Amino acid sequence: MNSICHMIGDRPFNSRDKSANFWPLALLSMGESWHNSHHADPTCARHGVRRGQVDISGRAIWLFEKMGWAWQVRWPAAERMATLANPT
Repeated sequence: MNSICHMIGDRPFNSRDKSANFWPLALLSMGESWHNSHHADPTCARHGVRRGQVDISGRAIWLFEKMGWAWQVRWPAAERMATLANPT
C-alpha cells in the first residue's frame, strides 16, 4: 500500500516527496492511505484531516488519549493545514 500511495492519488498538501492520498485504500489501511497528509505533517496523530476522510487509526489514538493511555497527542490544526495546502 505504501508504494501505491507514492504513485497515484491526490496531493492536496506540500511535502518533500511524491506521496499521495489514495482514498480507495482508506478503510483497508485504517487511514494510512492518507499518505500525503502524513508526509506533510508527520507528527500529527490523524492522517485523514479533511471532512469525510476515514481514519480508523486516528480514532483509535483519540480513544487511547481519552482513556489516559496516550498523552501529548498532536492533532491537526486548521491553521497549520492551511499553510501546508497546495495552492489550487
